[in-house]
Amino acid sequence: MKVGIVGGGAVGLLIAAYLHRMYDITLYTRRQSQAALLNKNGLCFIKGSKEKTFFIKTKHIEQSEMNEDVVFVTVKQYDLPELASSANRLQNIPTVVFLQNGMGHLPLLSRFNNRNIVLGVVEHGALKHDDRTVEHTGEGKISLAVWKGEIGEAQRLIEQSSSHFPFLFKKDWYEMLAMKLAINAVVNPLTALLRVKNGQLLEVNEYRMMMQLLFSELKDVLSLPNEQKAWENIVLVCEKTANNRSSMLKDIEQGRQTEIDAILGYIIQRGKSMNIQTPLCEFLLHAIKGMERRGKFE
Repeated sequence: MKVGIVGGGAVGLLIAAYLHRMYDITLYTRRQSQAALLNKNGLCFIKGSKEKTFFIKTKHIEQSEMNEDVVFVTVKQYDLPELASSANRLQNIPTVVFLQNGMGHLPLLSRFNNRNIVLGVVEHGALKHDDRTVEHTGEGKISLAVWKGEIGEAQRLIEQSSSHFPFLFKKDWYEMLAMKLAINAVVNPLTALLRVKNGQLLEVNEYRMMMQLLFSELKDVLSLPNEQKAWENIVLVCEKTANNRSSMLKDIEQGRQTEIDAILGYIIQRGKSMNIQTPLCEFLLHAIKGMERRGKFE
């Protein structure tokens, strides 16, 4: 089976590293320089104390035609409109899997006319060191749910997945995304604002109270099917990734744009449509955007 991966970030590189032995993989990057580097020097994969190099076919997406059986779209949510504007690149792909954080990208999916559109949630820890190096910092899973059509060619990924990199099928795409969004909406903004690792949110009583207040505000907006389970998942993620810096904290530290609009922006807009006020979410949104802006001038 031919599998395409759009995006050379941490998630894209991680998926390529794990699937390249079982499938015919093509990695599509947004920058020609990254494609050239990967083709020349290979993909460096780090896990624990082990380091391996794999050579994976890599192409610059602007200069490529895509003909895979299934394609993973792993670009950040704020880069998705650019891909959607040229959605014809993906028009011959039977099954497209979108792996964005948050739910702000859902309105864009109507621009893609593929037979099967699948949504996914990534629960692995991955750290991109440079354009060719990714570190697997925590084993998890990738959950998939159908948005349009059927699971299609992605079914083989579920059936043939390994214990170290499992794919799971979920019946309810909204529940899957909402539960993950609750985690991202609590952990990412607070760790970025407070400049702390994930586990420190639980270690400091005042920080844990901030988590609870924020969760209390957003749980009604998201109409979470199981609020207790959602809160337990948030705590569990903080415990399992205690020494990790969240992706949003790393973005702030490195002066990059964050995914705050895809995460809290979506919750705020949904709250307005439901006549539910979200002052804490709005406070955090503006705080993170201010930190983004400040980072550009430092």
